[in-house]
Amino acid sequence: MITIAIESSQVQAALTRLQARLGNLSPALHDVGQALIERTREGIYAGKDWRGEDFAPNRAATLARKKGTRPLIAHGDLASSKLHYSASADSVTLGASGVQSAVLQFGAKAGAFGVNKRGGKMPWGDISARPFMPIEGGANGPHSLPKAAQALVLTELADWLK
Repeated sequence: MITIAIESSQVQAALTRLQARLGNLSPALHDVGQALIERTREGIYAGKDWRGEDFAPNRAATLARKKGTRPLIAHGDLASSKLHYSASADSVTLGASGVQSAVLQFGAKAGAFGVNKRGGKMPWGDISARPFMPIEGGANGPHSLPKAAQALVLTELADWLK
């Protein structure tokens, strides 16, 4: 699990004002989690990361093995059912439960997972990172929340402060 503490004075100030008003932040943080997951899902379908940059294209060898040119991340059920969040009185947790999630987020080198029954590398080639979750930084950190995600959090909190 990766933990990111938002160290934005604007977000902290909004949370402080909101907590004074509501007492329990979980309804507002529920909306934050839902907004972050929806934006993540939109990015997957658009083939873009949280900075608005295109995901790494598939390699020629990968394209030869599958139909279409969209990155593998846009296929299957990752965007439709494997993204989730939970909110409490003081935090929001986002997750992706697909077995491929960490590899898609951070990438993997050929052979990083050992060998298969036939002695071939797993994966057989390098897999480029396609950072679909609102996390900046490599697999080993440090991690931060992208500016676009911070702006989305502020927008959701501002709606609650109206």
